[in-house]
Amino acid sequence: MRSTMVAVMFLAVSGSTCGDGLGGFLVSDEQEVEMGAGVDQQLRAEYRLAAADDPSARWLVELIGPLAQASAQFRDPNAIGGYKVAIIVDDQLINAFAAPGGFTYLSTGLILQSETCAEIAGVMGHELAHVTERHGVKSIEEAYGLQVVSEFFLGEGLAADAAQTIYAFLSNTTFSQEHESEADAVGLQVAHDAGYNPYGLVDFFAKLLALQGENMVPQFLSSHPATDARIASVTSQIESRYGDSVNPGTTQTYDCVGTAMSLEQLKAHVRSGQIAVDPTTGPQP
Repeated sequence: MRSTMVAVMFLAVSGSTCGDGLGGFLVSDEQEVEMGAGVDQQLRAEYRLAAADDPSARWLVELIGPLAQASAQFRDPNAIGGYKVAIIVDDQLINAFAAPGGFTYLSTGLILQSETCAEIAGVMGHELAHVTERHGVKSIEEAYGLQVVSEFFLGEGLAADAAQTIYAFLSNTTFSQEHESEADAVGLQVAHDAGYNPYGLVDFFAKLLALQGENMVPQFLSSHPATDARIASVTSQIESRYGDSVNPGTTQTYDCVGTAMSLEQLKAHVRSGQIAVDPTTGPQP
C-alpha cells in the first residue's frame, strides 16, 4: 500500500490532469472539505501520524499559521475551516502535500532533509497554493464530470466509496504543468509574505537534484522532478516579482517564523525516535 500513495503535490505518475475541468464551481467549499476529510480518513489508515500533542505536530501548526495568513489574499482559509495539518512519521518519505479542503501533511523525511525553515516554507507555500487555487477539486471535476461528481454527494454527505475513489484518483494522478506553475507562483508569494526568503524553495530543489545525482531518488523526485529548468523558472519568478529587494541568503528570514522550536530542535526530536504516534493511524493489528 505504501508505494501507491504519493502526495497531492508530488503524486504518482500513472496519469496527468490538465486544464481546469469545470472550473471548480461544481463543488462547494463545504463539499471540498468533505472530500478532504475522506482523503484524510483513507490516509490515516495507511500512514502513521504524529499525535496532536506531540511537539512536532504543535510545531507544524505554528509553522502553518503565518503561511495560512499570507495565503488569505488568494483564498480565505476560513472558507474551508482553516488548514488541518499533520506530521507523517516516516523518515524515508521525503514529501509534503495538501488534499482538498486544506488537509495538509509534512513527512519527517522532508524535515530531516531540510537545512532551513525557508526550504520547508517554500514547499508548504506551494502546497497551500494548490488549495487556494482549488487544483485538486478542478482535477477531480475534469476527470469525473458533472454527473459522477454530483453522485459523490447523493444522500447525507460524501459517500464512503466516493472517498475511496477520490483517494485512489489523487494517488495516481499528477497535476498539469499549468497547475504546478501556478502553485509555484502563488506559493512563492505566500512564503515571502509570511516572512521567508522565497529562495528557500530553490535551495530545496537544488538539494533534490543532488540526491538524484547520488542515485538517491526519493518519492518527491519520482513524481515531481526538480530539474535545472524548474529551478531556473522559479528563480526567474522571484527575480521578476521582487528584484533586488530579495537576495539569496541575505534578505528575509531562513529561520522558522512563529514556532517555539527551531528546526534543529525539531530534527533532534525526530531523530530521537520519541515522536508520539496517534494510535488510531497506520495499519492496525
